[in-house]
Amino acid sequence: MGNKTAQLGVWLAMLIWLVSSCGGTQQAAPGELKRPESERHRQLDFLLADLVSDFIPGVSVYINTPSGRYAASAGYADLHTRAPMTSQTRIPNGSAGKKLIGLLVAILDDKQLLSLDESILPWVPEDMAGRIQHLEVMTLRQLLNHSAGVIEYNDVGELDFIRAQLAQQANRKGNKFALRFVLDQPPYFEPGEGFAYSNSGYVLAGIVIENKLKQPLGQLLHEHVLEPLGLTETFVKGYDVAADDVASGYFFNMEEPDFVLPYRERYNTKQLIVNTALADAPVSSSARDMAKLLKAIIVKEKPVNERIHRNMVGDAYLQTARWLPRFLDGTLFYGLGVMVEKHEGGVLYHHGGNEFGYITQSVYLARQDVAIGLIANCGAQDECDEPVIALTEALISLFSADSSD
Repeated sequence: MGNKTAQLGVWLAMLIWLVSSCGGTQQAAPGELKRPESERHRQLDFLLADLVSDFIPGVSVYINTPSGRYAASAGYADLHTRAPMTSQTRIPNGSAGKKLIGLLVAILDDKQLLSLDESILPWVPEDMAGRIQHLEVMTLRQLLNHSAGVIEYNDVGELDFIRAQLAQQANRKGNKFALRFVLDQPPYFEPGEGFAYSNSGYVLAGIVIENKLKQPLGQLLHEHVLEPLGLTETFVKGYDVAADDVASGYFFNMEEPDFVLPYRERYNTKQLIVNTALADAPVSSSARDMAKLLKAIIVKEKPVNERIHRNMVGDAYLQTARWLPRFLDGTLFYGLGVMVEKHEGGVLYHHGGNEFGYITQSVYLARQDVAIGLIANCGAQDECDEPVIALTEALISLFSADSSD
């Protein structure tokens, strides 16, 4: 793996060269590669097809600029059936779906159906309430901006969570399944006294929301977020049947013979991930809907108003983030499910997701008004993650320098 750093530089240099030249054509990998008139778009198609490999079965990207929209895909959504990846293909979004939960809670707060800043204790199940510290002073805002101090369920034990997932992968699992790993565990810190990215906070928030409003999270997301924003290619895991109709996800364990997933064997993670329906990774959607959602939050598209926007990404409520990915070497903050990166050229909003078999990126460049959504049906291994992240970095660099398409 000694060439990883060099590889990232090669990817960035390749993209910049491609979009500034009139290079030749290449046979596209199977998939849906549209050929717009723009030379830049044509060359981006070229690079997208070249991204597909043994470790990256399929990829789909959507870019919305002031000059127009670009959508393309390459490779396969399913290697067994040879179904192609298309611009309508959906995959589980992983942590990129956190912005949906953040937006939902900000909308419910605006409608006075709950409060971001009240204690969550009354809405935590009684059999769990005494086994998580500081609930009496913990708030939804703290859970969603990672300042609550609740321990990450993946950090408990030696791969205990993934082992439990595998043991029950054919069964549907919800928030309580993950939260049980948090019970009786010491917190990272007292609420409001630090920052630590924790999926457990979103899992706990999902339980609190459902108990307070006495409605399924899926129903609330549809009513208050998905339908008002017209996100027709986004579905809630464990609630919508269509959320199961996603591309297969692939994990290829090349390095760890003793790991819980098979060694040197391509493993289809679709059933494992689809059947784990948690509020920290609540939806499956397309690259288009991912880009559309993030832009809607930032530009305040109805139902997002000034108060909702302020609660989600306003300076007064941002947490200084640590140990999270940055794209432009800026100062990184975390709002409600959205990372806010302030850099010399403006503000970059983003949040990706990465789990076994799936990786997603959603990005919005505020000054250039460019929204990017990217999905690939691989994840949680360097051979997949690094090229996908490098492509994201290259696109950001390209549009940061020049917002024309």
